[in-house]
Amino acid sequence: MQSLSAGEGDAASGWVNITEGFTREIGVYDARHDYERRCLGMAVVPTGEIFIQTLTKGVCVSADQGGTWAVVQGNKITGRCATGFNFSIAYPYDGRLALFCQDGNGGITPDGGKTWKPFAKIIRSFEFADVDWGTREPKTIFGLLHEPFYTVLSTDGGNTWQHAYPSADALWATIRDQRFATNYCLGVIDATTLVRAHPAQGGIAMSVDAGKTWTEVSNYKVLGRRPVHYGKKVFWTTSEGVIVTTNGRDWSLTGKGPANAVHGPFFGASEQEFMVVSDKAFFLTKDGGKTWADVAPAFFPPDARTPGFSANALNNYFGWDPARNILYASSLGGSVYLLRVK
Repeated sequence: MQSLSAGEGDAASGWVNITEGFTREIGVYDARHDYERRCLGMAVVPTGEIFIQTLTKGVCVSADQGGTWAVVQGNKITGRCATGFNFSIAYPYDGRLALFCQDGNGGITPDGGKTWKPFAKIIRSFEFADVDWGTREPKTIFGLLHEPFYTVLSTDGGNTWQHAYPSADALWATIRDQRFATNYCLGVIDATTLVRAHPAQGGIAMSVDAGKTWTEVSNYKVLGRRPVHYGKKVFWTTSEGVIVTTNGRDWSLTGKGPANAVHGPFFGASEQEFMVVSDKAFFLTKDGGKTWADVAPAFFPPDARTPGFSANALNNYFGWDPARNILYASSLGGSVYLLRVK
């Protein structure tokens, strides 16, 4: 483990930089390109470990709230996570999580990040993807590629990939947010059931034939780029609040609000306790989404490549340590910041 001193952070708001010393030591604090600097992807698991992706060392981890960091030896994970939906975690957490990268391979770990199996690279690889966590060794993975923006499907755990269908607009558009707004949000319900949603137009469709045909099943306007799995339930953030399903066809609101939450849910001790993040705040529920508490204003790292909260929140990474009630925030090219919630 590498000891480090915390950076100055943002004293006024209580947020503290916890990666400055470590990223300087491994030579990525001031990498040549801003999209290769510092943190290139982040996930915080319920047991408190913080995983980040880095340019030169791949996956790195801290088990003491950023006090010390270590490179996961032999991880062989390359690339950068351009979106805040770069990780997919199996809840209730049992050590399984997946990382999706562009200009690299990404990979999956079965044992809390000790070992990683890289995915086979396809073109420039992923914006984001979702995993069938219903089986101990997931086989079905459904994701969106980066340039060209095609959706791809794996049925062998990421060893091989097949094109499922092209995105609504596979070509470059003039404005970045317009380009991403035409691409689908994607999800996996189980080994044979896929879902997709359009973040601009709204509506959820379901496929039971590997994406060959689709049936509209809901008119919710989904905001999260991929859903989150808790056991057999699948949760998704929308403009109205968090929705849930067990079959991909029937979706229902967990409760009213919070409006326009994008990131999450990040689960705690049970499926009743989870955090979501909007452009306004971090919101916590302890009754499965029926009621919510505003626990902290939204925070966007001041050293990020693209400061602020974009329309699709593409570059922002967030996390929550439920046991210690600590919030984390980072962004492509920025440091990782920590806030202890009182």
